[in-house]
Amino acid sequence: MKLLLLSVAFLLSSTPSFAQRQSSEWQRVYTFEDSIIEMNTADVIIGGNIARVRFRWTFDQPQAMDGQSQLKYNSRLEVIEFNCTDKLFRPYETTLLDFTGKAVRREDSVQAKWRPTGNMMDRLMDSACELMKSKLEPKVVSQNEIELQKVAKYAFSLSQSLERTKDLKPIVEKFFINDYLNRYLADRNSNWFWNLDRETAARASRDELQKFYVALMNTGYLNCQYYVSQYAYAARGSFPEEKLIPADIIELIENHPYAARYRGKTNNYDYLAEKIDSIERLRSYTDLLEKVSVLMRQHVVATNSEHSKDYREMLEDWDLYQPKARTCDNECLGLPKGTRLFEVNVPVFRLQLAEIKGKLRVMSATDYFH
Repeated sequence: MKLLLLSVAFLLSSTPSFAQRQSSEWQRVYTFEDSIIEMNTADVIIGGNIARVRFRWTFDQPQAMDGQSQLKYNSRLEVIEFNCTDKLFRPYETTLLDFTGKAVRREDSVQAKWRPTGNMMDRLMDSACELMKSKLEPKVVSQNEIELQKVAKYAFSLSQSLERTKDLKPIVEKFFINDYLNRYLADRNSNWFWNLDRETAARASRDELQKFYVALMNTGYLNCQYYVSQYAYAARGSFPEEKLIPADIIELIENHPYAARYRGKTNNYDYLAEKIDSIERLRSYTDLLEKVSVLMRQHVVATNSEHSKDYREMLEDWDLYQPKARTCDNECLGLPKGTRLFEVNVPVFRLQLAEIKGKLRVMSATDYFH
């Protein structure tokens, strides 16, 4: 079934790539009599003075969950955030694995409070913060590297804000350049509004354009999280419709005025990808997208989709927060020739940023697959 999102078709046709993972590098950081703790030196996310690091506990003997459960686990993966300036930590995610490597329990602690370290946790913090330092502070730091680090921190901050709000509207207001819509309209090389034709976009008010753009990006962001979190069903060779597209969203689409007006006699959903060629159609389509986003946001929260194993594995192949710089050979997005433009990936968008009057601002954002 086709939905309104450019990302969906790619995701559903490319599921084998979700399982492809780069080999990890593990470094022992603590040894007990009956277990060891290792740190993944390749899987670290850094934002400001905070490092999110993955640790693996391996036990000599199977461990009983809760001390009484019949279920056993042989290793524990813990993702922990460390505030290296204030010497605080908080758990982020824990996964218990049996001897085959199969997850038998997952726990998310994204709302956990910061706590001071002590004893063994001091050792883990020292290792994590040293790892962060080695990533951020090579022996020789060029001006280019300093700029790239600044961009990476900015992108990480944006990503954290989006993870909390799950809504692009406040992100656009805080991180985007104010006149990004005008720059989109003036760019003749790309259509930043996907299926909205240029003539209709030019006639629409800025408020209508922003509502459409935010709704489009919100739906893409939320659908990506939800679809990928259902990847386990693909491993069994099928995509049950009730798992991939919640029933309430199907009902919403079927009964929305947009379907009644533009679906015609077809029995498919191709009309959702057709060109939007009038202001009236733009308004109806935006209303549909906004309502889909509201429902999908509820499903994403209920299923904790952004912390699913498959969603996180997919992100590992995206070179997140690793910006690249280029110089505009000609005017680009209203920026004069010679301006430095930074490209960086965040879940699940590809951003272009530039420094405007000494401050970084997002110049453009597209879904990762655009």
